[in-house]
Amino acid sequence: MINLLGLIQMYNTYDHNSIFHSVATCLIKNYRLLDTMTSTEIADLCNVSLSTLNRFYKKMAYPMTVSSLPSLVSQTKDNYMFDGNYIPFGINNNIECGMDYYIDILQERIASLHELIDKEQIKNLVEDINSCTKVVFLGCPIPHGVWRFQMDLTLQGIENSAFMDPNYQVQALDCLEKGTIVFYTQYCRLGDNIYKKGILKCKDKIKKVVILTNNKEHPLSSLADYLFYYEGNGTEQDNILINIYMNLIALTFRKK
Repeated sequence: MINLLGLIQMYNTYDHNSIFHSVATCLIKNYRLLDTMTSTEIADLCNVSLSTLNRFYKKMAYPMTVSSLPSLVSQTKDNYMFDGNYIPFGINNNIECGMDYYIDILQERIASLHELIDKEQIKNLVEDINSCTKVVFLGCPIPHGVWRFQMDLTLQGIENSAFMDPNYQVQALDCLEKGTIVFYTQYCRLGDNIYKKGILKCKDKIKKVVILTNNKEHPLSSLADYLFYYEGNGTEQDNILINIYMNLIALTFRKK
């Protein structure tokens, strides 16, 4: 699902004058049909060359070649119920039951998050943010709470970035300024190893590494100066929880 979600993010946020926005528009409009088409047919459908299509995939950091897209779309459609679902798989999907269960389980997750919050750790992080050179956010997708937090950072004169394009995120690591705080916000499984390599490469320039995750055994945990964990359930509710956590950090920052 992350591949389709990233595609939707590209469509929603990219420059409309860019050829890549046109490609994203075409792929989303015809997504249900792509697994029945060849790569040449897809390029023709989008009115671009195969090389342009391939550059688009590289920009999106898709782990595939042009010829792999039909297979990827097929897997996405097959796996949708198992990855990115609204409620845990196996629950009765009766409409009324589903709505009640969704609210009940979300209330449980929020209560669990409340119990797990380390207020002192958040306060210490905010002190570090106030004395840092820059804040760089990594993750795919970027939770929308991050962009709201960027407004507070900007108003306080703290330079920051939260690029949607993962390639730009990697570039931000490559040219990191000394004294930067790096946030990694993870609730989907993508690119952990790439980000880990990038962080290790510039560790001497990083003031603090902050991991916000629903995975206790996250691959980057050993690098974290601050590890904020919440108990997710592998559904879209994890997106709600990570945004709540980010809002709590932003709220504490604003109150300082």
